[in-house]
Amino acid sequence: MAHYLYSKEELPEGFKYPLSFLKICSKQDVLDLEPWWFLYEFENFAKQWLFELKKQYPTRKLIPFAKASNTDDIVCFDGSDKSGNPKVYFVHAFASSGWENRGSVCDFDEWLKQAKEESAQYKAEQAELDKI
Repeated sequence: MAHYLYSKEELPEGFKYPLSFLKICSKQDVLDLEPWWFLYEFENFAKQWLFELKKQYPTRKLIPFAKASNTDDIVCFDGSDKSGNPKVYFVHAFASSGWENRGSVCDFDEWLKQAKEESAQYKAEQAELDKI
């Protein structure tokens, strides 16, 4: 099954996905980063979140690529970046404009490193809860 990436028409002009992100997208198996999941797994969700973030935060160029299953947090590429290595923003969807920003990291590789650590901690906590 092919993974969904936004079309050129949906992306800001000149935006390029990071190569490390494209490499992950090209793999058959989806990387398990629970509680995070990649939007490219589900075309409808990807399109819905792109539309929703454009509607909620029209002054920002956000390219959503992953969502936390346990919150309304979405991670997005900086769509105004044309370098091919955009900054990654943590956005709390449905927050009032100006209050949505939950921080950022320098690039996708840094986010992936943090997401793997967070996932390991989350899974360990879930395993402990399952013992109760």
